[in-house]
Amino acid sequence: MTPDSLPLVSIVVPVFNGEKYLRESLDSIVNQTYPRTQVLVMDDASTDGTATVVAGYGDRVTYYRQPENKGQFGNVNDGIARADGEYIAVFHADDVYLPSIVEREVAFLQRHRDTGAVFCLDIFIDALGREYGKLSIPAEVRGGCPLEYHVILNALLKYKNVFLVGPSAMVRAAVYRDVGVYRGEEFRIASDLEMWARIARKYPIGILEEHLFRYRHGHGNSTQGYYHLRTEPERYFRIMDLHLEEGARSLATAEALAGFEAHRAEDRLMLAVNHYIRDERAQSRAILGDVRAKRIMASRRIQRGRMLILLALLEILVRLPRIPLFANQFYRHWFTSKYEKLR
Repeated sequence: MTPDSLPLVSIVVPVFNGEKYLRESLDSIVNQTYPRTQVLVMDDASTDGTATVVAGYGDRVTYYRQPENKGQFGNVNDGIARADGEYIAVFHADDVYLPSIVEREVAFLQRHRDTGAVFCLDIFIDALGREYGKLSIPAEVRGGCPLEYHVILNALLKYKNVFLVGPSAMVRAAVYRDVGVYRGEEFRIASDLEMWARIARKYPIGILEEHLFRYRHGHGNSTQGYYHLRTEPERYFRIMDLHLEEGARSLATAEALAGFEAHRAEDRLMLAVNHYIRDERAQSRAILGDVRAKRIMASRRIQRGRMLILLALLEILVRLPRIPLFANQFYRHWFTSKYEKLR
């Protein structure tokens, strides 16, 4: 096949004040081995030097600046609307992509014509680009074959989302037109997970068991900001509750449902910890009233022993005046990166 006969891939790169990592990311995107791409940089009204960085790429990228900040997923929706490609990848402006990611994902979608989207595995890097691990996914979603909804559903319930890595997603444009836009106002940081679950309900999904990009963590991005001292339930639970309410419960296994409720108990414990750190002991006590030890014990998907010890400790602490030593240790354990702890 000649390059002109290959499917066009539109790569949407949303960015907001991303000049620090943008050049490294764009270098990796414009130098893909796949020969037919359209790179759309969607600047969400940045106030830093993002525009200057993009200007250095000339006609290799198409640049659009939002007149006002629309938020991550509003900006992504606009990028998808502007995309001309048969396939659309939403890549991140702070991650680094191996040269063959587009080629490998296109090959999968070409080979499996009924598949709606494809993902791959990632290498974990810190703010300085140092590698510290690689993603390993549950056995249920391995094999590199298209996965049906019941498989995705049960894996999400059992493990949470540890296998659909958003910054690697490539989706057929026709699928986006079919299922609709990202619902950023409703699901905020978890809007990509809600999209993947919505796609999976109608189309098989593929996961390449190849580590094809470097996913940057711990540099103050939106995900890190969302989890910092969070006091509302993780939106994952709302998404999965909706699927269960809309008929998916009949597809869910008892093991997966037990895992889901164990994750919910663990999440509520974390909310109680965060309230304690913030010296909001009344709110922490109220949350603990809904945590049941039997739910924690019902699944091996969480660290049951540690969670039970934490539950018992919090039950005591919330009935005493706040003890700064414990609050500081909680904060250090959950909100300080391993690199900061080593300083």
